Amino acid sequence: MQLLELLRKTSEQLEKASIDDALADAEMLVFHAADTDRLNAYMNNPEAPPSLISKAKRLVKRRLEGEPVQYIIGHIEFLGLKIHVGKGVLIPRPETELLVEEAVREIGSLYSSSSPRRTRSPQRIRQCADRGGPIAHHSSLTLLDLCTGSGCIALSLAKAFPESIVYGTDLSKDALRYARKNSKANDINNIKFLQGSLFEPVRNRKFDLITANPPYIRKDEIETLQREIRDWEPLTALDGGEDGLDFYRAILSEAGSHLNPGGWIFLELGYDQAEEVRQMAEISGLRNIQIINDFAGIGRVLKGKRKDRSQDN
Repeated sequence: MQLLELLRKTSEQLEKASIDDALADAEMLVFHAADTDRLNAYMNNPEAPPSLISKAKRLVKRRLEGEPVQYIIGHIEFLGLKIHVGKGVLIPRPETELLVEEAVREIGSLYSSSSPRRTRSPQRIRQCADRGGPIAHHSSLTLLDLCTGSGCIALSLAKAFPESIVYGTDLSKDALRYARKNSKANDINNIKFLQGSLFEPVRNRKFDLITANPPYIRKDEIETLQREIRDWEPLTALDGGEDGLDFYRAILSEAGSHLNPGGWIFLELGYDQAEEVRQMAEISGLRNIQIINDFAGIGRVLKGKRKDRSQDN
């Protein structure tokens, strides 16, 4: 049997089991088992020996039992970074890439040493990861990622601004184990991961940028989530309390005291939470508040700014 025939059969098997995106999952599983990439597989269609077929079947069995494909293969790409994931850490989503791109655009336009006021394209972060180069140089930047999980946001920011210092905090030891592994795997060293709840590990520090993708699922909606999420991903990274807004209240109540004058905060939002979180941000004293929509038109990211010193009077 050749590899593409194995792929076809695997895709059909997953589709019969009502697995969403059956072909995409089949590609990830089969190509991972074969230790090959998509281009080589489709161009050369190599032979699939019995050992490879057996390995692929074992991986497919795990997927049919509900395990997320990202846990099975052990990693996911996030803005050009290879992010290792497994049970105990939230799997990064494409929506979170939007938060990073918007934050990089805002901070890069303000703090690039070569062109301090020139807006940078968010595509630069992908190019930066591919080429191993920075987006901007600014040694005094301090950045904080709350609920850092796998570290995907914090590491992307640290890669984009290599002369800055980035902190990532999380309550979960398992998540921080993956975050530190991802730091080493991507050779990103200007970052510190600290265990603790939200601002607790950085109590006396202030930052130019704060980001967070906090738990925001309503407690009574947890049971309605897809099996891959509900039964496998960590509940603590999903449960945002009765109305899904507990973490936004906690973050925004303290954000002002942890932002430097003119500093920004970027928060990922649940699909119907934009207006309520906007109101919280306004009450907290943030300015220049904006809601950024994702490709589906959903308000996915809130950005807000602490007033400059010149605005204190």
